Amino acid sequence: MRYFPYLFVCLLSIGMVSCTKSDPKETTPVNPTQPTQPTTPTQSIDLSAVTQILNDSVPVRYNGKCYAIIHVNGKEVYTKGYGGFDGETQQPVASCSKWFAGAVVMSLVDEGKFKLSDTIGTFLPIFTTYGKGAITIAELMSLTSGFPGTSDKNYELNPLLTMAQSVDSIAKNVKQINPAGTFYYGRVSMHIAGRICEVVTGKSWSDLANQKIFGPCGMTKTDYGISGNPTPASSARTTPNDYIKFLDMLSNKGVATNGNRVLSEAAVTAMNQAQPITKTAYSTYLDLPNMYGIGHWRDIIATGDVLIESSSPGTYGSFPWINHPKNITGFIFTYMETDGPRTIATCQKIRAAVRNAVK
Repeated sequence: MRYFPYLFVCLLSIGMVSCTKSDPKETTPVNPTQPTQPTTPTQSIDLSAVTQILNDSVPVRYNGKCYAIIHVNGKEVYTKGYGGFDGETQQPVASCSKWFAGAVVMSLVDEGKFKLSDTIGTFLPIFTTYGKGAITIAELMSLTSGFPGTSDKNYELNPLLTMAQSVDSIAKNVKQINPAGTFYYGRVSMHIAGRICEVVTGKSWSDLANQKIFGPCGMTKTDYGISGNPTPASSARTTPNDYIKFLDMLSNKGVATNGNRVLSEAAVTAMNQAQPITKTAYSTYLDLPNMYGIGHWRDIIATGDVLIESSSPGTYGSFPWINHPKNITGFIFTYMETDGPRTIATCQKIRAAVRNAVK
């Protein structure tokens, strides 16, 4: 069994995680109140350890604001809120967005719009013009394109540009600083993939995300804001109740809890498969060849590269995860403009407690 939980802790801590401020939107007021009582589990699962971890950690690591939701087999077994946060509180979730981006891309693979093995120059000839057209869509979505995580001039964040303009600027001005196969965490690669999605469908990224994933899953309070240059890797806003629906869909092999088939089983399998990593841009972590899939971390891997748990935490402190063999989905939701990575240790403890409690 291989565990990769602390790689993204380090990446978050050194500022490698993509994050953008979403457009302002009204959210649930936050007041320093007593925690709400956890829901009674629908199964005989003792999650009192989760409550104890949260009670100990939320005042110290979450600035008193947090909401936890856990499902097993698509059914709610636990919720608990602090500081006015509840299941309908909407906040930006930074790199938790990457899992959404992976699902949008795979929905278009399902439709035959492209294959993960297709090269970006096929759809965006400007990359071929500048000698970068041979990168594949799979390399973009597994962050192994060789592009840096962020562009020097933050084209992918500039609200004065369209996504088309920002990606053209990336093609012209952002160097492929490492060979393809080099893992480099960030947002540039997925931004290029997002533009390819726009080109092959004639629709905006925000509309695609809503039509292909959010709408079919019943995620009525999730979006990419109103910018003409949304950042697929980091600019989504969501709620705990919405994000858990997304996780349940993936855990249920592409079928949402409302019965909609959102992704094919083959697409979900492809998302979960390890993508080839020849090296990382972070020298301490050279021997981690199976750590990332399409848009998410492969945290716990059993013999034979069997995926046990995956996640996609964000720098604002929120943390979604799936335990695949036990059909556990969970989301620890918060919003911290600074020091978000300090929540990860708590999330790891909660994951272990839930994993041990669910037989």
